[in-house]
Amino acid sequence: MPQQTFVIDRYDPVEDRAYEQEFSVDYEAGETVLDCLNMIRWDQDGTLSLRMSCRHAICGSCAIKINGRSGLACQTQVPAAAERGNPIHIGPQGNQTVIKDLVVDTDKFMRQFDRAQTWLKPFEGQEPPAREYRQDKDDFDHWQHASTCIHCGACYSDCTVASVDPKFLGPAALAKAYRFVMDSRDSQRQERLEKLSRMEGGIWDCTRCFMCVEACPKDVLPMDAIMELRTEAIKAGVTNNHGSRHSKAFAGGVKKRGRLDEATLPILSAGVRPGAIPEMLGYTPGAIRLLKSRKLLVAARRHGASKEGKQQIKRIFDEVEDAKHHHDVNRAAFSTHYAEALEG
Repeated sequence: MPQQTFVIDRYDPVEDRAYEQEFSVDYEAGETVLDCLNMIRWDQDGTLSLRMSCRHAICGSCAIKINGRSGLACQTQVPAAAERGNPIHIGPQGNQTVIKDLVVDTDKFMRQFDRAQTWLKPFEGQEPPAREYRQDKDDFDHWQHASTCIHCGACYSDCTVASVDPKFLGPAALAKAYRFVMDSRDSQRQERLEKLSRMEGGIWDCTRCFMCVEACPKDVLPMDAIMELRTEAIKAGVTNNHGSRHSKAFAGGVKKRGRLDEATLPILSAGVRPGAIPEMLGYTPGAIRLLKSRKLLVAARRHGASKEGKQQIKRIFDEVEDAKHHHDVNRAAFSTHYAEALEG
């Protein structure tokens, strides 16, 4: 019977003490990280605290960090975890306050769903159906991937924006918001898009780091949902905000010149509007750094890409505009493309 060593991050709330503790477990083929954690609790240290329930990747309660990446302990086979790091390092989820050992306070994570108002708002005055409000299958196909979220918090735990911005709604809440924006039974589509576009921590604060997609155990593709929300917001005319102006200026400049014009990007992102001057002044420290590094001077001397380069960039833009939406890409295909991109 093989043996596996685990290094577990512990936290004692009574003494307010964080420390690591090492355990070794004999395990059988097919056993998971959760199985081993239970063996540690039952046979070696009954004070180890963790959450668990269904043990079938449905409830999401056993989400933890395994070798630095969030995932479900019940879904992770021991050999697979050991391939990413040996001994296997176990810790609590990130971006949430640790209560004890591997147990975190999920209130902060769950409050984001309330902020995003992730519940159906039916049309007023319609006759209630005999059984339920039915959703058209073709419409459902557009957002069914966002309906499989189990609220495990893995995406929020690994989110690089949530780690620095407590106001960010997070991948799970935004994916759930997308699910209601796309639901034809909901009456607040426009209002939702306006709120999500303009609120602090909304759809434009995502940095597209892909960490949520990698962490999600249920193929929700939360980052794709956020990108779709941005697209839908612009289509709906919700463009009077910094995020949409920045997106348009960034893409438009590259498409026109073949290069990013960093000198005009802040101006176009701020826009011509009341309140733009204070925002522009906020860019002053960054502009000074660019001037000192002579980066702005170099950019000013450039007249864009070559003719051939511009043609190539235009072809890329045309292909992207003609491509299918992200939610039509399955996780296996996405992971393959992501790995190829990392390899250059």
